[in-house]
Amino acid sequence: MKLIRFFPHKLAITALVTLLLIVGLSLKEPVLVQAQLSNASISSQLPDQWESAPLPNSGDSSLQDSSNLPFAGCLSSYPIALVPASGMGQTLAEYPTIFWYLPRTRAWGMEFKLTDSDNQEIYSTKYAFAQDTPDDDQGQDAQLVVGTPGILSLTIPRLKGSSLPLKEDQKYDWTVRIICNPNDPSGDVYMAGTIRRVSIDPTLNRRLQQAPPEERVVLYAKERLWYEALGTLVKLHRDRPNDPAVIAAWDKLLKSVGLDLIRLG
Repeated sequence: MKLIRFFPHKLAITALVTLLLIVGLSLKEPVLVQAQLSNASISSQLPDQWESAPLPNSGDSSLQDSSNLPFAGCLSSYPIALVPASGMGQTLAEYPTIFWYLPRTRAWGMEFKLTDSDNQEIYSTKYAFAQDTPDDDQGQDAQLVVGTPGILSLTIPRLKGSSLPLKEDQKYDWTVRIICNPNDPSGDVYMAGTIRRVSIDPTLNRRLQQAPPEERVVLYAKERLWYEALGTLVKLHRDRPNDPAVIAAWDKLLKSVGLDLIRLG
């Protein structure tokens, strides 16, 4: 079994103890009552390129370019990890949230693992997806994950007596395994990435506490805090799904890491 690392510009898969389908499900949350931003308000302040240059693969023979690999039998296309091209994103969070795009699929479920720099597992979880069984084109039952395709997320939980929370200035590796058949791992699809938790500057912290969410997106992006910038934009879209400024900002942020094919629903 080979570990496949799908980097963003090549298509991949990324990590909620409770599965949350952010795009594709209609979340019943109150809409914020405020003037919509102009298209330029957020997007014009986001970087054109998140990283100066993509980092090369480490040379690990277990990591493969996904571009010539066949799709797994339970996936209609490649899942996509919402991470920078290098695979590494920075965060301020002790318990960060990881995002990925899941295409139309018949997968049984998923497994998530987080390891420290010594390759010691500090968190893992495994669970089945909610399933639906509509008829396929041939009139046969086609068991599918409810709500896909869409953007999913996993938040590392607060667990007592573990090695969590993430420590500052430390890197952590995560893997997500999409389980096609729990009785046959040969068709499973893996992805991997790295999270680095960084310390926050007191001045930046004060600005973030006072800033509205659209300004926080810009502040996070300028500091290259990927998980915060992405997560704040996802929440903005959930609250204001028709705001052209939010949509434009999403497109700009994802394009900066080579993920311009991903669209908010």
